[in-house]
Amino acid sequence: MRLPTDLEKRLMDEVYTLERNVTMPYVTSAERFGIEKGLQQGLLQGRQEGRQEGEAALLQSLLARRFGALPDSVRIRLDGATVEQLESWAIKVLDAQSLDEIFDQG
Repeated sequence: MRLPTDLEKRLMDEVYTLERNVTMPYVTSAERFGIEKGLQQGLLQGRQEGRQEGEAALLQSLLARRFGALPDSVRIRLDGATVEQLESWAIKVLDAQSLDEIFDQG
């Protein structure tokens, strides 16, 4: 099927006008590398934050089960801790007789 000549010309004029008004940005190799690096860093940071949050939540549950309701100061400390601190404290849960034993030795 073919458009009538006047409609085909009108269509082509509209397409050319659209192409002139809409420019596709060119991404250089350096920009693409930067974008990919930023995405990788964002994913890594997201994983690290997720791991920290998960370990903090698990440790909070273990501490509450072992020692009862936790003071706000302990929750705040857990939320601000590094993954390494959380792992160290989690190991201490097995032998500690009090919350002080877990946090004062670390």
